[in-house]
This record gives sequence, C-alpha cells and structure tokens, in this order.
Amino acid sequence: MFSDVDGTLLNKNRELSSNTIQQIRRLTDKNIHFVMVSARMPAGMQHLYREIPLNGPAICYNGALILKEIEKGATNDNILQSIGIDYEVASKIYMDCLKNNLHFSIYSLTNWYANKNDEWRLREENNTRVQATICNNPLSTLIEMGKKQLPVHKVMVMGESILIDALFNKISAYFSHKVNAYRSKDTYIEVTPASVNKATGCLTLLNYLNLSPAQAIAFGDNHNDTEMLKMVGLGVAMSNAPNELKAIAKIIAPLNIEDGVAKIIEQVILPK
Repeated sequence: MFSDVDGTLLNKNRELSSNTIQQIRRLTDKNIHFVMVSARMPAGMQHLYREIPLNGPAICYNGALILKEIEKGATNDNILQSIGIDYEVASKIYMDCLKNNLHFSIYSLTNWYANKNDEWRLREENNTRVQATICNNPLSTLIEMGKKQLPVHKVMVMGESILIDALFNKISAYFSHKVNAYRSKDTYIEVTPASVNKATGCLTLLNYLNLSPAQAIAFGDNHNDTEMLKMVGLGVAMSNAPNELKAIAKIIAPLNIEDGVAKIIEQVILPK
C-alpha cells in the first residue's frame, strides 16, 4: 500500500492520528507493505515511520530517491533509486530566485540547504520537523555537488504567489523536458527530475518487491498523485482532493483531517 503524506495521511496538525497508526499496524501485522510516497526528504518522513513503528521502504522527493529501509538512510547499499536534476538547470532557477528575492532550497540525499534564514525556512522546518543547513552561496554549493557527483534530488522555491506564478511559468516554458515543477501551494514550487514521478517510484519499488501494480493500493490528495492512482489496482482519492483527481479514483476516502486513510483500511481493505 502506498500513501501520500501531507493532505492525505496526516491530520490538521500534520501528525499521524492514533487511529491511523492503529490501522497501519493492522496492515503490517498481516505482512502488507505500507510505504509513504512524498516530496519530503527522508528525515521528513522518518519520525512518522518511527511512530508506527515501521522500518520499511520510503519513496522520497516524488520518486527521485527510493530507500529500501528508511532507518538505514542514504547509504549506497540502501538506495534503490537515485535520480538528480541537471546542475545547470538548478543554477538557472536559483539565479531567477536571486533576482526576485525568493527563498531557494536544495535537497540532496539526506541534506537540505536553504539560502536564507527566513520565515519560509522556519515554516518548512515546522511543517516537516527537519532543520535546514543555511547556505549563503547556492551556486558554489551546486558546483561542489557537481564535482562530487552528489545528486540534486529536489529544488524548492518559496515566496509571494505572484512571483511564484511568474517563475513557475518560466520553468514550465524552458525546462519542462528536464524537470517536473509542481505547486504544492500557491507560494511553493517543488522541482524534481522530469524522468520520475510518484508512479515511476512506486513501479520501481513494486518490481523490487516482486509485486504487480494490480496488487497495489494508493492514496493521494493532489495533482502530483494522479499517475500513482492511475497505475495501481485501487486508487483512492481523499475528499479534500481536487475534482480532477477524484475523477480518476476508484474510491473517495473521507477528509484527511477525519482519518480518511484509516477509515478506508478499516472499512474496505481490512474489514473486521
């Protein structure tokens, strides 16, 4: 079973409810894999896995990084897949951010580098419970990462929505063949490699586990969950999802703030 995290699995406090934890435990007691699929970095999901507790695969950065076991981190023998953004593209996006005074973050393996110690960094730290490393010169950081062949798994830009609008349109116009740009909020742009999405990440993991897409179930709440819900045997959209996602889902779950994932597990997947 695959589940998106924010807006799907977590409640209004961005936490796992006790009922959600209980229902995931029922799945794992029956040796059913439960895998979180998110644009988050590994550390942004690790504390959630520990609450269950669960030490299984995790699909991070919308599929750009897949770990076999989340507790082992990004060691070579634990990485199932790692695909990075072109360094030059990341650098060009940063230069636009610099001109418009936008927050710019680089994510690589288990590291998060933020160019500013600002309200956007603080907000994201509060949301994910991960602390950023302040990096005053992202261009130098990207050059060093290129020399060391360290992947840029995700770039995130945060700022006022009108500026984000303009940058999103520019990224879409010039770099759509190299990156996927997704607006998780009006004030956010998350950029990942063009060759990956949540569905490709799930497929890679299913192949590794010798399972077929028809055997899989996936939960999601936003446009970047579309391919994942289409790919699996049972796609479940949350009630708080946009109508376009609901249209391709086979089941509509209650709201995430009403423990929608837990209720579908309890009532549909593993009814008592």
